[in-house]
Amino acid sequence: MQGKEYPEHANSSSPSTSQTAGPILGLGTLFAASAVVPSTVVRPNVHFPPYLHRVGFSLVFGGAAYVLAAGDARNGSGIATAWSLTYLFLHLRQSLKLPFYPTTLAMTAGTAACAALYGTEYFMYQT
Repeated sequence: MQGKEYPEHANSSSPSTSQTAGPILGLGTLFAASAVVPSTVVRPNVHFPPYLHRVGFSLVFGGAAYVLAAGDARNGSGIATAWSLTYLFLHLRQSLKLPFYPTTLAMTAGTAACAALYGTEYFMYQT
């Protein structure tokens, strides 16, 4: 079993998407940009994450991007997965209720995509 590589990573000189910082950095940027939007812009019956959640998750996702960019795919994907699942645990159900707000849907969809992408890297492809 030694020296055996997974087919997805065999003969690959460039890292897979799940080992790069691009997706999680984009998600962190989306969260940071949403922090500029005041909660008063959104109608009262529409779910919009609190300001501190938007800022906090943008910082955590930026930190995960830094870890991935530094070359530590195991810890970077673990950080991205854990915090993506935490955001989904806190906001998924409320963000899918009618009426929708496009920014909230984008944040939830991006977070779910990053959780799937980096979770696959963390749980499946690494030993």
